[in-house]
Amino acid sequence: METDLISRMAMLVFQLGVIVFAAWAGGKLFKKLKFPVVLGELIAGVIIGPYLLGSLPVWGFSQGLFPLFEGFPVSAELYGFTTVASIILLFLVGVETDIETFLRFSLGGLFVGAFGVFFSFILGDLAGVLCSRYIFGVTYGFTHPIPLFLGVISTATSVGITARILSENRKLDSPDGVTIISAAVIDDVLGIIALAIIIGIAKSHQVQWRQVAYISLKAIGIWLGFTVLGLVFSRKISNVLKKFKDQGSISIMSLALTFIVAGIFEKSGLAMIIGAYVMGLSVSRMDLSFTVQANLSILRRFFVPIFFCVMGMLVNVNQMFSWASLTFGMIYVVFAVLGKFVGCGLPALLLNFNARGAVNIGLGMVPRGEVALIIAGIGIASGIIPHEVFSIAVMMTFITTLIPPPILARRFSKDLPVLRKITQIKKEYQKITFAMPNPETAELILNKVLAAFDNEGFYVHHMDIPESLYQIRKDETFITLKYTLQEFEFDCSIQDSSFIHTLFYEVLADMEYLIKNLQNLTDKEKIGREIFSTGNGVKKEALKIGHVIGPLAVEANLKGATKQEIIEELADLLIRSGQLKSDKRSQALQDLFQREASTSTGMQDGIALPHAKTSAVDQVIAVIGLKKSGVDFQALDSKPSTIFIMTLTPKEHPQPYLQFMSEITKFLMNVDTRQKMTQARNNKELYEIVSSF
Repeated sequence: METDLISRMAMLVFQLGVIVFAAWAGGKLFKKLKFPVVLGELIAGVIIGPYLLGSLPVWGFSQGLFPLFEGFPVSAELYGFTTVASIILLFLVGVETDIETFLRFSLGGLFVGAFGVFFSFILGDLAGVLCSRYIFGVTYGFTHPIPLFLGVISTATSVGITARILSENRKLDSPDGVTIISAAVIDDVLGIIALAIIIGIAKSHQVQWRQVAYISLKAIGIWLGFTVLGLVFSRKISNVLKKFKDQGSISIMSLALTFIVAGIFEKSGLAMIIGAYVMGLSVSRMDLSFTVQANLSILRRFFVPIFFCVMGMLVNVNQMFSWASLTFGMIYVVFAVLGKFVGCGLPALLLNFNARGAVNIGLGMVPRGEVALIIAGIGIASGIIPHEVFSIAVMMTFITTLIPPPILARRFSKDLPVLRKITQIKKEYQKITFAMPNPETAELILNKVLAAFDNEGFYVHHMDIPESLYQIRKDETFITLKYTLQEFEFDCSIQDSSFIHTLFYEVLADMEYLIKNLQNLTDKEKIGREIFSTGNGVKKEALKIGHVIGPLAVEANLKGATKQEIIEELADLLIRSGQLKSDKRSQALQDLFQREASTSTGMQDGIALPHAKTSAVDQVIAVIGLKKSGVDFQALDSKPSTIFIMTLTPKEHPQPYLQFMSEITKFLMNVDTRQKMTQARNNKELYEIVSSF
């Protein structure tokens, strides 16, 4: 028995390794094709599963790496990993639920979501009854577990897929966008409650209405009770978790609580994912929610692709592509689409939406995703639905996830009215904007601002989508900061606006104090001289001078007589050498003169190194020029400068610029090299000296 256990564990680790690689490859491919990543992971599972490549014998595995296990597509150990993944997934779905937005727009979302659940459940159940009778020749009543499960599977809406489309088109806070998100959350809640009821009916094998009412009240009571307790006592739970101090420990302990709550729900006759979702909702009310999301993201990246890949492995391809299953599947897809499109679109017309807004909402509710697959997985694992029905559910999930998003993206890309009558909404939040003078200052102030929030006990979560967005939270205070190189935009409640202004004022005061102390730094000139004092340093692969400066990027006889004229002449040399576009000249000069205004780039021994970070270039560029009679460049040794190396480096895409400057200083440290350069009679001789280094 011990040997058998060890061999099963060895099989498990092999399977996990292959699944992770397969899910990664499938996700990458579908992302490149601009399709949802989840579909790539699902297809990867189908390919490596026992019904395709998984059962083929390979070296060391005579029955294949993924053989059927006692009639089930995957082993109990592997399905255990999938169960853990589903708990983590639903927990994080709950954590990411914006309770405040949900409550603010709950009336419209409840109306649209409830009708969507009702219509999709009825049509899904009806599809199960009709297709079973006329395609498979099996008569099921509307209360049979299989049609009921098909009804529940069709109720779930993929919040993540639609939210991503709304985010990319800046429509998350639009009337139709907010309604879709809040209705999708309602969908998941009602769908999970319906799942609990259906599981109770299936386990009890009772379909009497009195028994159904009892199971329904029990499921709703347990779900609602734990949800209310979690939301009410979220502050106290948060305080307990904070006693662990370390943010990683806090996140792990919150996940441990989730497993306990999930187990309680399973023992109570409900699904584990319902308990996980409830715990996630509780954590979403805490100021720790962003910390939990950030710290558990690596678990999500590991476990969730495994879940979707294993769900694909459960699909029996032979049965799925039979005439009966394809017909059943396509009818089920049509019913599932109509259930959401009609069930959510028609009620939207009663909520002041015009036809375009109603269509947007209907389409936005069509995509299914993770919750639908989890429900289907529970159905097949518990023996309630057969493999044929599971494959049909996967087909519906795949098609509704694949087709609607491109249509939605096109519709949301157009800024057209979606309401019949524009209504004024009382603003509860205020936007506070601070303009930044330049990107360097913006980055410096950002670090100070985030540190100030951290010192005040706030939890900060960075979301890179596609501009930098920071979610900042402490107890009931919720602030968002949208950061660009040009400005800071805070979104907060009106009551918190004075706090934002106070914090920003104190940050600026600290910066002013820092700048005054920097101005008193007496060793600045000494530091500048030290640049040329030694050639030792860390050996790193750097940009070589010959790699950047070509034959056309040198000028042995500069004409300028002043510092400004020399800089302008070198900028023109950048253009003539093809490194700088002529329409970028003014921007480059502005940044060069701004850099010179802070501290002169005139060094010593006749060397000047004018340089700047600028948006005028996208890679490091440089030119070399000589002015043998010398020009006053405010050098450190107060002597005229004769050798000029101008360098421009991109501002938005940093490159190893300092390493390049280090190469230049090592090149110019040699007295003989400098003497040879000043004796060069033409550009050819000057370039030969430069390229020899």
